[in-house]
Amino acid sequence: MLIFLVLFPLIVGGSVFILAEQKSRNRMLFFTAFLHTACVFSFWKFQPAFVLNGFLGLDALGLLVLSVVSVLFLMVSFYLMGYFKNESDVSHRIFIGFLLFFLSFMTLVTISRHFGLLLIGIEATTLSSVPLINFVKTRQSIEATWKFLMICLIGIALALLGTYFLAVAGFDNVQSLFIDKLLNHAKELSVPWLKISVIFLLIGCGTKMGLAPMHTWLPDAHSQAPSPISALLSGCLLNCAFLSILRVGQVCFAAGQTPFFSSMLILLGIISLGVAYVFILGQEDYKRMFAYSSVEHMGILAIGIGLGPIGIYGSLLHVINNAFTKGFAFLVTGNLYKQYKSKKVNDVRGVLREFPITGIFLLAAFLAVSAMPPFGTFISELLILYAALIGHHYLVAFFYCLFLALIFIGIADIILKMIQGQSVSSVIMSPRLKHSGVNCAKDLNVNKDPSPLGLRMKTRESLSMIMPILILIVIVLILGFYIPPFLDNDLHKAAGLLGG
Repeated sequence: MLIFLVLFPLIVGGSVFILAEQKSRNRMLFFTAFLHTACVFSFWKFQPAFVLNGFLGLDALGLLVLSVVSVLFLMVSFYLMGYFKNESDVSHRIFIGFLLFFLSFMTLVTISRHFGLLLIGIEATTLSSVPLINFVKTRQSIEATWKFLMICLIGIALALLGTYFLAVAGFDNVQSLFIDKLLNHAKELSVPWLKISVIFLLIGCGTKMGLAPMHTWLPDAHSQAPSPISALLSGCLLNCAFLSILRVGQVCFAAGQTPFFSSMLILLGIISLGVAYVFILGQEDYKRMFAYSSVEHMGILAIGIGLGPIGIYGSLLHVINNAFTKGFAFLVTGNLYKQYKSKKVNDVRGVLREFPITGIFLLAAFLAVSAMPPFGTFISELLILYAALIGHHYLVAFFYCLFLALIFIGIADIILKMIQGQSVSSVIMSPRLKHSGVNCAKDLNVNKDPSPLGLRMKTRESLSMIMPILILIVIVLILGFYIPPFLDNDLHKAAGLLGG
């Protein structure tokens, strides 16, 4: 079954290139995503056996991340039906084909039980996401794509060097890069070589995860990619990179080097929160704002893992909350862009009045990203703060609260301006301004559009672009009140693998 989860999206992705009709390609995408999710859900009841001589297997950590990836991919595939609705004359062979390849390689990352295979999977996710980021083929998207590719390749090279040092650490006794064998013989690893390995692996995988200061590819890639791809990058790809760091943490815990590993994660986490605040403040592009929020939440995940048992549990819970929150947040930006034809904050006003459903969703995205109750992000972030306090990490707790408060203010200043007020088109058409002799469109920074008077034509919000967002919001809301027993059990198991 594990091999099927990797090969089936690859095969379907290849067949997409020969399908003539766009509707057939969309249906194949959704069918593959649905079947993938159904198989993953079955793993919560029946754990699959290890295959390929132990190269592929699924533990609690892998199951957690794989489930997040599968569910979010299913929601995005549903959303894309409405996103491409008015583009039937445009071929999306490459886009849908590589999207399915992307799913296959993310699956490979979550079930890999060998560090070499894990790095191959991470690198494959980089290469398969390049055509997705450069979908619109503008100068900015090409620049963002090359930046993403080059920085992530450097990160993978450093991670590969770290893997080599890990092999050196176990050269005398272990002589293997299988995760399970390393865990069984972790006490026999050379501590100096292990620490050097951890440094390189954290920098390399932290680059792909978007931890500051290795995050520089992330804002450009997230802002220039289509919004559904931004949702997958933030909610799936970053979590796959985080899983690779957790694999390193497993080895450190088994080797008795948890304090060394934890201190590095806490430092990178605090830096990420600080960098996110600096760039969110006064941000003029709402997609870049959510991208820097992803840097913030990756920092929160790192801090949680570094704070001990309760922090580890909170961090793993935050993997789910953040993935689905960022997923629906970026899908909301897709709706905004469809309506306003702009990513500029100043061009988007009066969303709640013009498009009530999207306006409510945007408000929900703001509250969830900012970890306001009753959303699940509030619970997971509160658990991490609690872990810092009971662990007497008061300085960490201080900076954690400080940066979260400042980031909340920065995001609120941006989102509330977009939600409230009078829409730009309404202002232009008002009688007072109409006869004032002022070039209102120019003064109000309205984008040029082929529609009459250069104004946007209001389009109806598609059901397929509403339902996935609503489902994700409901999931995050439920997790704010109730954690199902099966999920709580898996979280405890996964935390136990890291010493939680």
